Amino acid sequence: MSTPDFLYHYTSIDGLAHILKTRQIRFSRLDLLDDVSEGQSRDEVDWRKYYFVSCWTANEEESIPLWNMYTPEMKGVRLKLPTQLFKLHEINLSDIPEFIQIADTTQAPKGANIRVFSYMPYEVLHGEDYFVMPNFFNDENWPLKVEYTNDEALLNQDLIEYNDHLQMTHIKSFEIAKYKKKVWSFQDEWRFRIFCFNAAPRSLKDEMTENDYYNLMVKELSTLGKGVSQEHFSMDIDDKAFSSIEISLGPKLELAQEIIVDALVKVYCPTAVVKQSALSGHIR
Repeated sequence: MSTPDFLYHYTSIDGLAHILKTRQIRFSRLDLLDDVSEGQSRDEVDWRKYYFVSCWTANEEESIPLWNMYTPEMKGVRLKLPTQLFKLHEINLSDIPEFIQIADTTQAPKGANIRVFSYMPYEVLHGEDYFVMPNFFNDENWPLKVEYTNDEALLNQDLIEYNDHLQMTHIKSFEIAKYKKKVWSFQDEWRFRIFCFNAAPRSLKDEMTENDYYNLMVKELSTLGKGVSQEHFSMDIDDKAFSSIEISLGPKLELAQEIIVDALVKVYCPTAVVKQSALSGHIR
């Protein structure tokens, strides 16, 4: 399936204020979302505590269920943004322990000036008890179209596989936060996913020898089960994408709330386009 050019996000006026002021989109840990059965597996590990998502739809037509569920009394807003909406940050490779590879540079010519970019700066990518896996930022899965199914073999998988021949454990990490039950299909969801592992604290990097830090990192990366303490991530919106935000007002928005939206736009994003909902006047 081809990736859409634009995505839509329903939120409250409070959510809009946060997005406009910070120029960021918030990701929530999977175990905190409204579908309590999502992300389950047959493993002993609760994978939901390692995944973070930001939820969107590609459906240009307004959705009454989404207005109703994700904006208070249909008095919120719907944002339209280009799919390539996140800002790229240059990573200083000297900040990263040599044993951590966040990009394949093996094909680069000797002596080349290598520049590495990520949707997260390194200080966010590597926190005090987690490390974000950068391979989840690849174009094939960023964003991902949610698949709706009632097949328990997909909804409740064995995600940890052990290869006897290679004596290696493999995690089917791209299968997590990919499927939802058909009852949720009205969301027509596209989502951005972040996958973390437990990791040695970034702050200890300069407090230990590289060998000791490596051993601690390996120990933490191989520890599964406790999850990461982080409940949310915030990712920067690209400047060009931010300037092109389109805001549809909720179908039941009142005048006072419209004044608040106009004030937020005037202060934080004067280039945003604000429009009335196509459903205004059609819902009692």
